[in-house]
Amino acid sequence: MGNYPSIFVRTPQEHLEYMWKNPSPLAYSCPPGHVRVYLLPEWTRGKNPMKEPWAALKNDFSLEPTGELDMKKVKGKWALERCSAIDLERMQPFEEKCKGRLSRLALNVLADSKGIVWMYEPTPSEDTISIRADRLRIVRQYDAVVERILEATLGRISKLLDNGVVGESVSHYYPEYSGADPGTPDMPQEAKNEQVSNKENVKEAEGTKTSATLYQQQRQLVFIAALLFLFFSGALGRYSQIGRDLAFGW
Repeated sequence: MGNYPSIFVRTPQEHLEYMWKNPSPLAYSCPPGHVRVYLLPEWTRGKNPMKEPWAALKNDFSLEPTGELDMKKVKGKWALERCSAIDLERMQPFEEKCKGRLSRLALNVLADSKGIVWMYEPTPSEDTISIRADRLRIVRQYDAVVERILEATLGRISKLLDNGVVGESVSHYYPEYSGADPGTPDMPQEAKNEQVSNKENVKEAEGTKTSATLYQQQRQLVFIAALLFLFFSGALGRYSQIGRDLAFGW
């Protein structure tokens, strides 16, 4: 699956959001045979891009054996329709002589004092804008569904904990401990024995039912606890990552 703009790959704005949420600083210095690129998804001609480093996508790109930078690598990395280097001297787009490539000389001229080459994405076509809008809408809906599922799971855990820890009232199963009159004192002995026997049968049945219910709740708690452990440990995150790779290119 290519990295040309489509609903299956991240938009530059999504890449930027991901970078903010999951910071992964680059090495202090660019590796040999590479060039460090800062790309602004949006840039206005005449505006100094170095004043907004937080708004730039950052990466080190390998150079060709000739020392040139193939712009396809930059476009493919962030799913750009087009990209252009910024001439920091004139604060305007740089027009490369060899379309789609920046020579070693051009890279040296364009780089700032730290060796960073600044770029931006020119205004994309209407088709690309529409595709990205559709993708963002789908991804937002997907994230909302995942959030609702997580909230429902947490609510279920809370309910199970309430039922498992508090349980039914003791007086519901054992009325003789509730303060109520356990029976009529003038009742014949035979009737009393029969009543005691019935109570014991009811207690046994209720006890069995309660044990089964608690056992079922405990199993559900263990399952949900394991589910949450996998989720927060990243195991389900990796599974979700696979799903997004297949569905959304994540």
